[in-house]
Amino acid sequence: MSRKTFKSVSLALATTTLLAGCNQLEAIETGGSGGSGGGGVPPAVREALEASCGKSGCHSPGATLPILAGDEIDGILTGEINGVPLVTLGDTVNSYLAIVMLPDVLLSSLGLTRTVPRMPADNDFLNPNNQVILSWIAGAEFEGGGPATTGGVDTDTDTGGTDTTGEPAEPTFANVQAIIDASCSCHFSAASAANGNLSLPMGDSYAALVDVKSPSVALDLVEPSDPAASYLYLKLAGGFEDEGGAGTLMPPPMGLMDDAKLALIEAWIAGGALED
Repeated sequence: MSRKTFKSVSLALATTTLLAGCNQLEAIETGGSGGSGGGGVPPAVREALEASCGKSGCHSPGATLPILAGDEIDGILTGEINGVPLVTLGDTVNSYLAIVMLPDVLLSSLGLTRTVPRMPADNDFLNPNNQVILSWIAGAEFEGGGPATTGGVDTDTDTGGTDTTGEPAEPTFANVQAIIDASCSCHFSAASAANGNLSLPMGDSYAALVDVKSPSVALDLVEPSDPAASYLYLKLAGGFEDEGGAGTLMPPPMGLMDDAKLALIEAWIAGGALED
């Protein structure tokens, strides 16, 4: 199935699974240093948060802080816990919400720890809702939300396939890596059945991709100068089924990878997949 077909269902997938419950977090201090939310939490992210943790009796209005539902949900852009902003857009390691959601192995590699159980509480860590939330925190752009970053973070780390002038970004690996860091959090941990046996180290994925055989089909993940023979590109753009691939378009929910980012990755591969 093509990416175009999947885009129509991407937002619906963000609300298909409800969590059984949420662990309590410490009360937040409002008006913290998390930065301005601008247009607030985007609708797709709002739906993912409400479906996962904003249920009645959990992080719903009048229940456990922080509030992750209703009119108070935008407070995650300004609240903090123990001096750590709940959300600093574009800065995963300085976002409490991301810290309580990321895998232990990734937290360890980043030199981070958490004092509460990993969220969500039902251990459904590959639910598409989680990818929506983590991708938004990492800097992925969603329609109808606030700025790409908060808290004074560098805004050049993930520009959605365009530079700060609105022109297409250069097809360099540095820009490809920024897209991976913003969109592929399920693959930051060690390779396992849960992530398709593919590990893409955050900040340095080149050696894991170029001229490396796919763990699932007889193609390289990235075949320099040939996007159509690169399984990574086929999993993002569509066509992986024709090569014997299984599963769905990546990243979940399907359609999160926009056309500008796809074009940048395609151009980078077509240009020889250089490490620049």
